[in-house]
Amino acid sequence: MMLGEIRAWRPDGAPEGVQVLEIPERPLRALRIPRADLPAVESLEELSGFGVLFLIEPSRTPGSRPRALIGGTKQVAGQLRFHCAAPPLEWDTAIAIPIAAPKVPRFHKELTKLVQFHCHRRAVQVRNHQVVNHAPACPSLVPAFLDRDLEASRTAIQTLLFAMGHPVLGSQLRVVK
Repeated sequence: MMLGEIRAWRPDGAPEGVQVLEIPERPLRALRIPRADLPAVESLEELSGFGVLFLIEPSRTPGSRPRALIGGTKQVAGQLRFHCAAPPLEWDTAIAIPIAAPKVPRFHKELTKLVQFHCHRRAVQVRNHQVVNHAPACPSLVPAFLDRDLEASRTAIQTLLFAMGHPVLGSQLRVVK
């Protein structure tokens, strides 16, 4: 599957460490947010709704895997604030993947849960990071139109994470010329 080019930029007024990556042909973006920079960007529109979060804790010792928490939420900025105040691990970087509303907006919550479920499962299989949280429950109600686009979304998320230097979902990307 060819995903196309990846565009990178820093939101207006955001600190130097904050970065947004997107694949223009896909309705997905990834925001890399250093923990120290969260207060400066928590009002970004991309963080105001549903999304999947990857909290990354660097390796503690040489040769050990970084630790990661993978979560889904209906309010990304609020969840990041919560994890700053009561950190589940010593994370220094958050990667936020805002989830755009599906064709039928009432399935937004289910889509977010489904993306979180599949990202968590893939991260555990790949073993690039030690995933610290338990697997979320798979949503029971998955309309066909949500399931159809899931593999493309997972591949795009894997690509964006890899491009940000955090191959939580794997690094087996193929460059097409």
